Amino acid sequence: MSRKIELKVKELYWLLGRKSQLSIENKLLMYKTIIKPIWTYDIEIWGCASKSSQAILQKAQSKIQRMITNASWYVSNLTLHEDLQIP
Repeated sequence: MSRKIELKVKELYWLLGRKSQLSIENKLLMYKTIIKPIWTYDIEIWGCASKSSQAILQKAQSKIQRMITNASWYVSNLTLHEDLQIP
């Protein structure tokens, strides 16, 4: 995970984490307005990266989505992406 994203997620964990009282819609809005712009800024670098490096980014995104939704381990990442409408 990009160091910037990692630091931003740590800062916002109290709002995005599993114990947060915010609704999923509000958590998703925070993700899209604060964390996603960091992804898109770095996309030029990661776009030409190797498949293993891209997999690291995908893993980090899935981890954040699980944190937002408080999803159990048996919920697939594809289901999370579809339900949250995040490509």
